[in-house]
Amino acid sequence: MGKRIAIASCYDKYNYGSLLQSFALQQVIEGFQCDVVTLDKSGLSSEIRAGRRSYYRQNLFNMSLYRAKMGFAAHRIRQKVDKGFGACMRQRYGEFRNFSDCHIKLSPQTRSFRELASFCSDFDAVVVGSDQLWLPVNIAGGYYTLSFVDAPVRKVSYATSFGVSDLPARYLRLAGEFLESFDAVSVREATGSCIVKNATGRAAAGVCDPNMLLPKDEWCSVKALDYRVPSEPYILCYFMGTNIWNRYCAEVLARNRGCKILAIVHPDEYVAFDEKYANYKPYDVGPAQFLQLVSHAKYICTDSFHGTVFATLFNKQFFSFRRHENLGSQSTNSRLDTLLSRLGLESRLCESVGEFDSACCEDVDFDRVNAKVESFRLESLAWLRTSLGIEEPFDDMH
Repeated sequence: MGKRIAIASCYDKYNYGSLLQSFALQQVIEGFQCDVVTLDKSGLSSEIRAGRRSYYRQNLFNMSLYRAKMGFAAHRIRQKVDKGFGACMRQRYGEFRNFSDCHIKLSPQTRSFRELASFCSDFDAVVVGSDQLWLPVNIAGGYYTLSFVDAPVRKVSYATSFGVSDLPARYLRLAGEFLESFDAVSVREATGSCIVKNATGRAAAGVCDPNMLLPKDEWCSVKALDYRVPSEPYILCYFMGTNIWNRYCAEVLARNRGCKILAIVHPDEYVAFDEKYANYKPYDVGPAQFLQLVSHAKYICTDSFHGTVFATLFNKQFFSFRRHENLGSQSTNSRLDTLLSRLGLESRLCESVGEFDSACCEDVDFDRVNAKVESFRLESLAWLRTSLGIEEPFDDMH
């Protein structure tokens, strides 16, 4: 086995994209013939929470911040008040934990940043990546900044996202301070490149989301045993936002194409309409089951960045919608714009019913798109390998 690499990722979130990208990054670095672990951060909760609380105290009157969190908070409250809904969500979360237990190779637990620093001193590099880990609140938390990693251990950012279009002055200064000690920095979206440039004066590489580092056949091998998908043609709807007209578009598509609708309901917020429009509303869907549902879908309608990523990887005719419309700096739209632009798929973004109708009239040319994905993947793999100091070629996974 070659270099020893540790990963700091959000493997512990009940979010399909977050957990799958943690798995993907681990798989890819392991494919470089490295000894790799994902850092177990569960023992650091109190220290991380202390930093995050300081952020919220400083932003007591930031209404856009709290407006963005209201749906999530209501979702958590409903799980406690509505026992049936709570049981359904616990079933879903149980599938997430099963996937993590089976596929994420965790390090021993450490109880403080000091103890974690000592543990990481035996590694060649620590990699942070990817999804929204440099949100201002996470910068305040002090974990994803890799401030606990001391030289000569290399610090590498792979496709790490700030999650917002711009940082407040205080957090832009803090970003400049912690990024100064990084050996290599890459980001996932164009706004992230601008933030790094403004914070440090240095350019950041633009690389693909970790989930795109694994090709389709690798993802197809990740299965939940005995999980059954509908035998009739269906549209997979994965909406994390609350825009009802997105669901109406899916209904129109279902009627016109003779399909049923299978919806992963209430993933992030509770939306009452989700109880009405779908033919199938399974809750027993963890990351492995999600991949199978994507693989067998006839069409995909989604407002999720990672929903779009997997629709593309599995070559599904898809329709992407905006999740956020009026959240200002709290919007996460940039990552979707960057992806679709890179792959020449701008026409799949439906910001109105008219644009949805236009997208329905033209199928994606996946021969062209697959070539762009492959080029992006190889470019990103080369950047990561070089940044980790791995000079020898490896047996690629595609």
